[in-house]
Amino acid sequence: MSRHPVRRVSTVLLPLLLAVTVAGPALAAPAPAVPVVAATASPSVEDRDLLKWYQVQPSFNGEPEFLHAIAERLLGDGNRYTEIFELNKGRVQADGTALEKPEVLAPGWVLFLPADANGDGVETGQLWYRVQDSFNGEPEFLHAIAERLLGDGNRYTEIFELNRGRTQPDGTAMEAPERVAPGWILALPADAKGEGIGAGPMPVGAAVPSAPAGTAAVQVPAAAPTGGFPVLLVVLIVLTVLLVVGAIVGFLLFRKRGAAPGPASGRTVHGAGNAGAGKAAFGRAAKGRPDVAPPARTFDTAASWTIDRALSVLVAAAGAAGRPVPPVYGVSLDEHHMSLRLAAPDVDTVEPWEPAENGRVWRAQLRDLQALPAVTVGSPTPRLVTLGTAGGTRELIDLGQATGVISITGDAAASRALIGAWAEELTGSPWSGTVRVVAGDIRPHLDGGERLMSLGSVRDAITAAEGDRSADAFALRGNPSGEGPGVLILGSVPGAKDLERVQALLTGPHATWVAVVLGQTRYDRWRFTVAADGRLDAGALGLTVYTKGR
Repeated sequence: MSRHPVRRVSTVLLPLLLAVTVAGPALAAPAPAVPVVAATASPSVEDRDLLKWYQVQPSFNGEPEFLHAIAERLLGDGNRYTEIFELNKGRVQADGTALEKPEVLAPGWVLFLPADANGDGVETGQLWYRVQDSFNGEPEFLHAIAERLLGDGNRYTEIFELNRGRTQPDGTAMEAPERVAPGWILALPADAKGEGIGAGPMPVGAAVPSAPAGTAAVQVPAAAPTGGFPVLLVVLIVLTVLLVVGAIVGFLLFRKRGAAPGPASGRTVHGAGNAGAGKAAFGRAAKGRPDVAPPARTFDTAASWTIDRALSVLVAAAGAAGRPVPPVYGVSLDEHHMSLRLAAPDVDTVEPWEPAENGRVWRAQLRDLQALPAVTVGSPTPRLVTLGTAGGTRELIDLGQATGVISITGDAAASRALIGAWAEELTGSPWSGTVRVVAGDIRPHLDGGERLMSLGSVRDAITAAEGDRSADAFALRGNPSGEGPGVLILGSVPGAKDLERVQALLTGPHATWVAVVLGQTRYDRWRFTVAADGRLDAGALGLTVYTKGR
């Protein structure tokens, strides 16, 4: 943000002074009545300020959408998916995520397209920016916005012309370039780039007013004849007033910037002492965010949406058949099929699933799952996490189906990366809305928002989980009836007494938690070994996958 408020004030005042000076001679003579077009709509947006875009759909012809297929359909060549990727790489979408890998898309994302894109779903829309309360602690002005998004602050006039007279969400309109308000939606030229730029339909309240069919002529009454001396006196008075006002405005702007607030503090809890009751600690604001690592990988949001809907279809079909949902401990997903690994064999499937491996696996085509109705209820697998991929198939397991400790051994860095990715899924995937996560002795601290508590020691984490038990909580592998299920993640093997506390937490009559431990214990039910290259051996589950590139 520019540090020269006087410069910005002068940018506005000089044109006003010039206008007054030029208009001065006109005051000395009568002016005839002239027709003036009634002020109604802003100038129409030129073609050069429009951009082609496409909104990713939940499915197309029954299949999930991918960049290659979109490029083939809209650009005539699937190999041009790289052009779409480069146009959209790193651009933050409405759900807060961004396109980072060509193979990862999510329904609802808006993709910018090359100019020759054509076909069903291709729209022509405007680039826009929502004015923030502040940027880097300072109020927003057109000059600074143009400097940041167009690379030249002097191009603020282009933004002004695109938005002059445009009705804003608060019911007002931009009439002068020096005034913008937080929440206003500003149309931008097509070459705008930077954080916060949106595309596609303008948000509600920011639509360009339609031009009237005709223009009304307004008669301007003739000015009264005057002599030269009174006119000069009026001009001098106006100039003096404008200069005084400009100085005052510049002073106020300077003071306002000096008092700009700093950024808000973080929200993840990092404790070193006794954790106390676990329930009270969730969501408590922290004074800072020291030693917090970003997630090692971002889970595939498109695959997550596909899995979540398929599981909702399973619940709906089981309900329609009057039978319970079978216990699912694993999910496999490829480009065309989804498979469920059942904890107990069952050959009595529901539509559209087909039994395999003597009922130990149910399999269905994705297009069939997309065609059937779903229900918005709690997921049957709220603690589902991704193990990795093998041969193009994504493998996931439900941690909640373990009846003991889940042990992770092998390379320390790869193991730490895996639990970091799990924490992200447990607090951010569409099926995990009720899951709570408590971590202890993990360095750097895990970061997962209000539903993750990262504590300094194994003992503190166990205490926090114990304090949240209740008779009305979830059964370890049952359906929700009260509080959400929990996952306890421990960065080292607990001592003998603390390990007994963990075992009691997992096997009690009202057990709500499952435990993941970095290291081996005598209570291990599942044991996973991760190599430095990302190869994961799931032991008794019979899976070997690669965690990198999940």
